[in-house]
Amino acid sequence: MRRWLLAAALAVAAMSPVDALAAARTVNIRVTDDGFVPAAVIAMVDQPIHLHVVNRGSRTHQFSIPFYRIFSRNLPPGEATDIEFSPWTTGRYEMVSDPSGNFTPEFTGWFIVSDQK
Repeated sequence: MRRWLLAAALAVAAMSPVDALAAARTVNIRVTDDGFVPAAVIAMVDQPIHLHVVNRGSRTHQFSIPFYRIFSRNLPPGEATDIEFSPWTTGRYEMVSDPSGNFTPEFTGWFIVSDQK
């Protein structure tokens, strides 16, 4: 046990400032019956992002960013899901809710990836 704790402490001490900055930034997204709040999310290329998605509507909704092959399960009212990834290319990509899965989104938003700091 002591050996494991020492190894963990050494690993943390060896982290560079860049590693410390690489922690995922959390963005809370509310899904309502009218759309996403916020309707646009801005992320940095190659930086981890954590999306906490909560259905605050009265109907079942879903959350997807098809370009990044991110598709949540259907979320009944009040349920949440967490998604964490690092976007690998800059651009403006659709966020959609398509609980029926028939490629006809009930509403959309934007996931914008920038290389500007």
